[in-house]
Amino acid sequence: MGVIIYLLILGIAVYVFLGLLTSGATQQCLDIDECVESPDICGNWGTCRNTGCSYMCLCPNGFRNSGDRQTSCVDIDECNTDGVCGKRGICQNLIGSYWCECPAGFTNFGKNQNKCVELNCDQYETQPGQTLPGFDSFLSLLRNNCLVLNNSTLSGPTRPLPTGDVLLTLLVNTTDVLQLDLQSNGHRSSSEVTKLLKTIEISIRLIAPLLTENVTRIETNHTDVEILVRRDKTPPKGPVSLTNENTQLDTTWETVIGDYQNYQGFAFVVLLSYKNLDSLKDTTSRQNLQLMSSALTVSVSNSNTTNLPQLINLTFNHLQSSDVDPTCVYWSDENGPGVWSELGCTSVMSNSNQTVCSCSHLSTFALLKGIHQKKGTGQLSLVMWGGVFVALTCVVLSLITTLWCRFVSRKRRGGNRLKQDVQLHRK
Repeated sequence: MGVIIYLLILGIAVYVFLGLLTSGATQQCLDIDECVESPDICGNWGTCRNTGCSYMCLCPNGFRNSGDRQTSCVDIDECNTDGVCGKRGICQNLIGSYWCECPAGFTNFGKNQNKCVELNCDQYETQPGQTLPGFDSFLSLLRNNCLVLNNSTLSGPTRPLPTGDVLLTLLVNTTDVLQLDLQSNGHRSSSEVTKLLKTIEISIRLIAPLLTENVTRIETNHTDVEILVRRDKTPPKGPVSLTNENTQLDTTWETVIGDYQNYQGFAFVVLLSYKNLDSLKDTTSRQNLQLMSSALTVSVSNSNTTNLPQLINLTFNHLQSSDVDPTCVYWSDENGPGVWSELGCTSVMSNSNQTVCSCSHLSTFALLKGIHQKKGTGQLSLVMWGGVFVALTCVVLSLITTLWCRFVSRKRRGGNRLKQDVQLHRK
């Protein structure tokens, strides 16, 4: 009986002890909300978040704190980073941000945190008789925009600058008018075609950085243009693809940007297709070369596009189904007013409806029918004339051999007769 009472008392004691221990632990984990007790614990710019037995300071963009995230948020001086505003830009630090001041002749296209890049406005200057019809007023507008963007002085009052979307619409409309003119009056000279393509190229390089949307597309009955723009703090990477009704471009952001050290804070890639330039020809060609696809211009923010680090792929839809293997070509003006050339472009796949071209540079591209036939004709002519030359040589050699044999034969007969006469005389 005494043992039972003893065990009962021991059990009660253990129960009371465990209860006191649990009560003590609960009192030990009582949370203190530091965010309420010390409202300024994260500084003027940080946001305090209670985490249960602790807290953390959340800092907005442009601010930071130490690794434990329990110190005040302080401003990041981005101007301490080399090259943040480009080679000629002047960095001005702000609370939680910064902005780049560009000297005259440089611009960041109105994006204050982009690097300052040089902008040449002379290329938009028009000269009487040297500009294609309809492009005079458009190039003058681009030049005024350019002069304002690169902090140059304009004479007279300045108007509000048109947006990138407005400028792109004007470019497409002007290109449409010129394509209609080509349709009604026939193809122009090679030099005029070169002038058109160069004008579109320099216009796009000014317009694309001014666009506000990441993707911009305009399609008319004559022109289809799509522009993809990225504005990231660090250079984007990976594949990029643009597609329209007749063509598809496949490349990478590494190719679009080029040298990462020259990344300007934005990157763009453009696919512009001409629906009514199927009669586009070079006037220096004596062969009737026919386009089998729409002509298209590819442009990127990378200014060095003559020798790309990676090949681009262009998928063309044929204007008409054909079993003839087309040639991948681009418009080249390196050695004259302009010709279709296949240098740097090869066909990697072709069927009756589509052809995929792989190219090591950027320009205006198309599929051409006639180049290979022209080459084949030239090779056939060369073989033919070679055969004629060999045949004539054989004939001449045959005549010489025949005459020589006759001469030797007559000489021998003459010698024999002389011997016979001498013998008769002796008798």
